[in-house]
Amino acid sequence: MKKFRLTAIILAMSLSAVSAFSCSDKTPSSSNGEISYIDPNKPVQQDPTKYSGDANKTNSAFGQEIEVNNTVFTLNSVVKVPDNVSDNDYIYINVTIKNKADIEYEISSLNNFFMALPDGTEISSDVRTKIHSLTNFTKCIDDYITIPANGEFTGFLAGGFIVPSGTDSFTIGFFPTLNDEVNKSEVILSPVSAENISTDDSVLK
Repeated sequence: MKKFRLTAIILAMSLSAVSAFSCSDKTPSSSNGEISYIDPNKPVQQDPTKYSGDANKTNSAFGQEIEVNNTVFTLNSVVKVPDNVSDNDYIYINVTIKNKADIEYEISSLNNFFMALPDGTEISSDVRTKIHSLTNFTKCIDDYITIPANGEFTGFLAGGFIVPSGTDSFTIGFFPTLNDEVNKSEVILSPVSAENISTDDSVLK
């Protein structure tokens, strides 16, 4: 019985970690048309083959713009938020993604991102992760967004990755799938070290 009670407490704390990014309106406005939203009820694709595997790997320094497959990716910042119940930390990442193609395409927290730990273990973002846009004064969106042709997105993966407490180095992986969500032939890898990680969670509020 105690085990079930502890599990419930941990789940409640986990959900509160992303509360700053939650909202009841699933279709916030996008005043200048640079970013649009797809159906928030679309089922999440959890593809176990999405990790790096045999993908062609392109390294990108922290904060560096790198272009692969008509997509410019930048890992802007990383914030670590401790879980006061478990021995885990939440890793939130802020990214900018520019679409240089003449077609729009979707990205999602589960399909396009993963984390590689120093021991080589690759993990996906938490299933409750939401993508919080800092573009167009948007307050929250869901797991998927559409980046329009020649448009761009800047925002946080809210809830992000769950890692053991004390984890201070890892690599963020991003698949620039363009308009083919199953195309994992290319991956951008951005290493993160302790000096790149902020514990100031005020930027998330």
